[in-house]
This record gives sequence, C-alpha cells and structure tokens, in this order.
Amino acid sequence: MPDLRLAGFTVGLWLAALGALHLSAGWGLVVGLGGLAAAGVLGGLLRAGSGGPWWGEAALWIGVAVALGAGCGAVATAARMSVREAPALAGLVGAEGAVRVEVVVRDDPRPLAKSSGPPTYLVAVDLESVTPEDAATVRLSARALVLGADPAWRGLLPGQRLVTTGRLLPPRPGDLRAAVVSARTPPRLLGEPSWAQRGAGVLRTGLQRACDPLPDDSGGLLPGLVVGDTSRLDPALDEDFRTTGLTHLTAVSGTNVAIVLGVVLFVVRRARAGPLVCAVLCAVALAGFIILARPSPSVIRAVTR
Repeated sequence: MPDLRLAGFTVGLWLAALGALHLSAGWGLVVGLGGLAAAGVLGGLLRAGSGGPWWGEAALWIGVAVALGAGCGAVATAARMSVREAPALAGLVGAEGAVRVEVVVRDDPRPLAKSSGPPTYLVAVDLESVTPEDAATVRLSARALVLGADPAWRGLLPGQRLVTTGRLLPPRPGDLRAAVVSARTPPRLLGEPSWAQRGAGVLRTGLQRACDPLPDDSGGLLPGLVVGDTSRLDPALDEDFRTTGLTHLTAVSGTNVAIVLGVVLFVVRRARAGPLVCAVLCAVALAGFIILARPSPSVIRAVTR
C-alpha cells in the first residue's frame, strides 16, 4: 500500500499556494491564518475525543493535515506576494518614465520565439535597486524578468551583476515575480561572476561547440538533454515540446544525477578508494553538477531524491 500520510498536507499546501497566487498578500495571509487556526481546532478535537469510531478519528487527522498544509502554503505565498505589492515598487510598475535598474542574473538568457526580426532574450534576474528619473533609489530584493533585444544579453552568466535602463511592466497574473523590465539599453556589467560560474560557462560552451556540426534542431536539443541547457534550443521546437507535454525531457532529472554519480563511483571504486573517499568525491561531483546544470527547481528535486 502507498504511504499517504503526507498526501493531505501536500494537497492542501499546493491548492492554497495556487489560490494565493491570485489573491492580494493581505487576503492570502488571512487564508493562511485561517488554515492554521482550523488545524489547531481540529487538533484540539482529536485530543479531546476518545472512544469514537476509527473512521471519525481518521477524518480528523486528514482534516488537520489538509488545514495545516493550506495554512503553510497560503502564508508562504502571501509573503512572496507582499514583495510584489510593496508601495515603493508598485508605484513604479507601469509608469511611463524609464528607470535605471541594478540586477543579478539568475539563469541563462533564453531567446523568445519570434516570426521575424532579431530575437528578444528573456533573462531571470534578482532585482536589487530601481532608480527613477529625478527620484531617490529604491533598494529591494525581488525576482524579476528582463526582456532585452540587444545581442549582448545572450552571453550573460548567472551571478553577473549589471545595470540597464528600461520600463517596469507588471507581471502576468499568478506570477511570483515582482516586475518585468523592458530593457532599452544594453547591459553594463559590474564585475564578474564567480570562478565556479565561469568554469561552468566554459563547459557548457564547449558542449555547444561540440554540437555545432549537428543540425539546428538536434544541436540545440542535445545540451538540453544532457545538462538542461536550452539556451540554443530552437524556439519553434521548444513550443512543440510544450504543446506535446515533453518539456520534462530537457529538464535535469534523477536519471542525469544517477549517471553522473554512477560514473564517479565506478572510477573511484576501480581505484580501490574507501567508502569515505567515495562519499566525499560524490558530494563534490554532485555540487559541481548543480552549478553546471543550474540550481533550478527540477535540478534541486533530482538531487534531493
């Protein structure tokens, strides 16, 4: 029989988080506190009741799990939504004037599908400061997206700090990101990313270079299958993957992690290394693979399994 002890908590958590995405931060907090209060009430009934039918106690336990998960999911999502609704930032989103933003790149730039003209690059960033025209700088810590058409956006690495100018646009409904930056100027780099990110960039570039002789479709797909690098994936092919529900093929999974650790274990065991050395080298290889494949949600799930 499957172990369903956390099923109610998980269902409540995901449903509440999904609903709080479409509510304001205040209402999301109300829902979360209501769920936690309901869990407390049901837990009190469990402690007070005794000698009842087994199915009644089981229903109360399920209710406690669902209410507790709903409370945790709604409160956590409301905390993230409060960043997007901060008055200092909300007043600048959608304004006509240009702003100067300082951001840190979180992931590889990805080209957006376009029927004609030069590509537009989508860059996930951490928004650290916003400076409007003739106004004081607003310091914050929020996730955002940058839309840039300049070719300089393509070669950015995670961890790079940069400055650009553009307009702040509102995000899509149900998105945890605080804003979308429509960049009007090329990125101006501030310093360099860490040595680990530079090394990972060299390895990914080498893999892309090795795929250059392949046709465009397969040459852009192979790095995605190996390390989840879809930066050169043809936008039309990417859309086909989304339409057919096969995007999991280009996301790092437990299979990728198992192959990497299997190769490392085979080599170190052939060298007659002890269990402690094997564990240390596997941990180092796992950390390196996370940096190489990017610590996206799919990579973290694959590593923690």
